[in-house]
Amino acid sequence: MSLGQNIKRLRWEAGFQTQKALADLLGVPQPRVSDWENDRYAVLETKTLVRIAKGLRCSIDHLLVGVDPDYDRILRGAGMPAVEPARGGSPADTGSDLPVVAEGSALPPGFTHGGPRKEHPEIVQWVSRPGDLRDPHAFGVRVRGDSMIPAYRPNTIAIVSPGHRVQDGDEVYAHLGSGERLIRLARTLRGGYLLLSYNHAYKPLLLQMKDIKAMGVVVSSRLRAF
Repeated sequence: MSLGQNIKRLRWEAGFQTQKALADLLGVPQPRVSDWENDRYAVLETKTLVRIAKGLRCSIDHLLVGVDPDYDRILRGAGMPAVEPARGGSPADTGSDLPVVAEGSALPPGFTHGGPRKEHPEIVQWVSRPGDLRDPHAFGVRVRGDSMIPAYRPNTIAIVSPGHRVQDGDEVYAHLGSGERLIRLARTLRGGYLLLSYNHAYKPLLLQMKDIKAMGVVVSSRLRAF
């Protein structure tokens, strides 16, 4: 994981769907945000990190988590969580209307969003919809494994939008032809994708398009609400 990937993920969580939206808030050109997210700067000054953190309503530690293993060990020793509850909601972001399934599962066949709240064995929890999420088919995935540590620890809920077009560098919930469903970082290749884990104990998956049934983009995350 890199600082740029963290900035991109936290931008989504804060409700800024475009780089320009964050740039306008911080009073910088949009290309500068693009440079940050694509790690075109070897080092960012402390005052720049503070400025970004204030704009994203997070701590500097959240910007740096996963960037350096030794620093991560210090954070874990201090009890620092990998993610916080999703930010960027609105006063209307109330009620629990977004279904959550366990990692490896899918929404039940025929499930209809927007209708009366339905109970089903596959749905393990309901959470509130982020205020800026418009995809009517969005759902949550409760992380069970450690393949995406430190960004997604067990019990983190990843909010997945099947309606978002997958772009290079997006985190996705992928449904593979083998039947597996897993959260990974997607790198686009000619005719397929390279799916990467943040935990280096897991090998990359090189897949052709025919090997993938569907992919939804992870647009935000939050800690599980008990």
